[in-house]
Amino acid sequence: MFHEGVAAMRVADQPAFVLHRRQYSESSLLLEAWTPEHGRIGLIARGARGSKSALPALLQPFQELRLDFGGSGDLQRLVRAEPAAPALLLRADHALGGLYCNELLVRLLPRGDAHPHLFQRYRATLIELVDSASLAWTLRRFERDLLQEMGYAADFASDAAGDALDPDGRYRFEPDHGFVRVAEPAAGYSGAALLGMDRAEPPAPEQLRELRRLFRELISQQLRGEPLQSWG
Repeated sequence: MFHEGVAAMRVADQPAFVLHRRQYSESSLLLEAWTPEHGRIGLIARGARGSKSALPALLQPFQELRLDFGGSGDLQRLVRAEPAAPALLLRADHALGGLYCNELLVRLLPRGDAHPHLFQRYRATLIELVDSASLAWTLRRFERDLLQEMGYAADFASDAAGDALDPDGRYRFEPDHGFVRVAEPAAGYSGAALLGMDRAEPPAPEQLRELRRLFRELISQQLRGEPLQSWG
């Protein structure tokens, strides 16, 4: 548990996850936190790196928290941090997948935009990542839901003309239009892979590889070609 006195507290007992952290000074941390009511926020945790502080172990990715914070400007001051649940134990590739989700939120969402439904979706994704049988399928569905929340949802049932996708067809994606059928048998993405995004069970491995390539394209469009650092 951590407390710091602040004269005017703005937000109390807010659910949160730490998306990223770095050293801010010899004794403090700079955090990117994700909350349901305030979206992504920048926080300064003063004194968090002190020898008697328990915060370095607490302010980690995949640990659900309850936070108090306040202040003005782009950076808020962390006032209180407590665990809201046991830390999620993500190992190896599953931890890399979680960090990839964190980077997507940091890179794609501006600070201060609240997305309460997406917060719950992110939380459910982390829980699923603990023992997911198909890491790729878990990440593809999170990417889909993130883009949908941002207003850039792709229609995985119909093409740009409104016709049902053909599982035997091939399609390319055109921004602001959708999927357009192409004649080349090796071009674009298979209709079977696209249709798989609306099903409960993961598609075949070769279709998952196509979907990974598709979401790389969709996310790259939102990042204007700037590369991601995390593995996904």
